[in-house]
This record gives sequence, C-alpha cells and structure tokens, in this order.
Amino acid sequence: MSLRDLNKYAFINAKLRSRIANMLDDKQIETLLNSTSLEELFHQLRGTSYQSLAELYDESGDIQRLEAWIFSRNVSIFKEVGRLMEDTHVSLIAALGVKQEVENLKGVIRLWFSNKIKDQNIDYRYGYLYQGKIVNDIDWDKIINAENFEQIKESLKGTLYYKPFKEFDIERINKEGLFTLETLLDRTWFSHLRKEARKLNKRDRELVEEVLARDADLKNIINSVRTGYLYGVDSEILEQSMFEGGKVTQTQEFETFLATDAQQRSISNLVAKHYPELAKELHENKDKSPKEKTLLVEHYLFADRRKEFNKMLRGYPFSFGIILAYFFLEERQDKLIRTVINGINFKLSAQEIREAAL
Repeated sequence: MSLRDLNKYAFINAKLRSRIANMLDDKQIETLLNSTSLEELFHQLRGTSYQSLAELYDESGDIQRLEAWIFSRNVSIFKEVGRLMEDTHVSLIAALGVKQEVENLKGVIRLWFSNKIKDQNIDYRYGYLYQGKIVNDIDWDKIINAENFEQIKESLKGTLYYKPFKEFDIERINKEGLFTLETLLDRTWFSHLRKEARKLNKRDRELVEEVLARDADLKNIINSVRTGYLYGVDSEILEQSMFEGGKVTQTQEFETFLATDAQQRSISNLVAKHYPELAKELHENKDKSPKEKTLLVEHYLFADRRKEFNKMLRGYPFSFGIILAYFFLEERQDKLIRTVINGINFKLSAQEIREAAL
C-alpha cells in the first residue's frame, strides 16, 4: 500500500472513529428500550445525533415524517463518506448506497401499484418518500405518475434496474404481486456490489468479499426461514429469492430444504453444516413456535455479524474494514431507533420492542 493510501486511510479512520465514539452507547440504548412513551424516548435523544427527531416530533407528531428523516440521514451518511474516498473506493461506496436506492424504488413502485392497480389514494404517502438523487438519476415523479408499467420501465433506462424490470409486465405483476420483482431488485444491487468489490486492491477486495459472502449467507438463511418456513412459499420462488454467494445455498441440505414440504422443512438441518451453534440452539428450542424460531435465527445471525464488524474495528487500521464497520453501526442505530418509535406508537410491549430491535 502506498504512502498516499496509508495517509488516506489514517484520515478516514480517525474521522469515522470519532463518529463511532459519539454513537449511542449500550447504556443509552438500554434507556431508550425502557422508554414507555414517545415523549420520554425523544427526551432521551436530545443532545445526540438524533436530536432532529425530537424537534420534528415536537413540530408535528408525525411518525412517517420521522421515518423519512431517518432514511434521509442514512443516505447522507453514504454520500459524506463517498466524498472522502478516491478512485475505485468511490464506486464501491456508491454501490453500497444502491441498497437505499432500491428500498426507495420499491417504496415508489408499491405506491404506484396501490394507485393504478388498486385505485387507492396515495397523495399523502408519496410525500414521505425520498425524492432526491441517491446514486442514479431517477425521476421519482415520473415513476409515480406513470400511466402504465411500460412507462416505468422506460424511465429506468440507463440504470441497473432496467434489466430486471424488463423481465416483468403488468400481467405478471397482477398475477404474482410485487414480491418476485422486489427480490430480483435486492439481488441486483447485491450482485452489483460484488462486481464493484472486484475492482479493489487485494487486501480490501478479500475483506469485502468475505463480508459479502457472510452477508449472502445471512440473507439467504433469513429468507429461507421467513419465506420458506414461516410463510411456506413454494420452492421455485424461494430459490429465486436467494442472493449470490455464500455457502449455505451450495449445500445438499439446502436442496433438501427446497424439496421438502413447507411444514416439514428443518431450519436446524439447513444451517447445521456451516452454523452448528445455531443448529444446536434451534434444537434446544425445538418446541417454540415458527415465529419464535424465526426471531431466534435473526438474532443469532445479527449477533454473529456484529461480532465480525467489531473485530474489524480492532483489526488492521488501514483497510476498508473501518468503513464497513461504521456503516453497519449506523444502520444498527437507525434500525433500533425506528423500531422503538414504531413499537411505542403501536403500543407493543417492552419485550416485543426489545425482540424486534436487537
């Protein structure tokens, strides 16, 4: 690694570690989880990087507006870090930001579907979606106001979303709903990210590819559990929803999982080869409900992912790992805040909020 690269990483490392130091600590998180009202929650957020949420709540009490602010904040974080980078790292940061763009695109398409296909009024809901540029030049208004599905496809020409949208027409959308299109969009951004990672130097490429392989396993296991076990989606659709990479989908256990009736599918057998501790934990909780088992799997995999990113923070300082760890921690904070806000708003119990947030 050149002296210039070392200096670049030293600067970014110091900047991001300073931001990490100012994140919510475990004591603050515990206090937030114990909040019994939104007023109490937002009082605790004053003086943190989420103070604007408290101010917005004071202005309107509008929960959807708060969620829109959290999403916008996350987009701005990717843009800020992108401005610190150079060369191939810029395109990788942009590829990481494509995830947010896909989420926004899915939200716009859902609203278009509600409006044009289900004849529902969406005017008040569209205002909450992010309408600026995230990565690609997308005219969100043009999509939401499209008279037909073909106009949406035309508006996405020149972006990586045009190809997946070409596989669909309105007849297929009406028949299948939006699930298969949305899962294809998810796999599109993940594949794009893997492609951009190959352009990095050897040390960074190997680190990012290892993270993406673990993320693929995490997403594929959770998809298998949620859609294939909890909701009983058929094998063909389940297989199509899998992300590229990872180890789990390459096993005989996955083939068996697909070939088995939904009610008889075994999560323990699916994960036993590469995640034996999770398999053991599932066996010890075999009498729990499908929903409880799903939460158990999600919590285990999230904790495993958190452990790996924390290891990066303690590892070699002049690598892309600090940036990945920073994004993960920001995403974790956003998810926790969003979950607690919605949990309190919908009057969930403290235990239900804790299970969903952690």
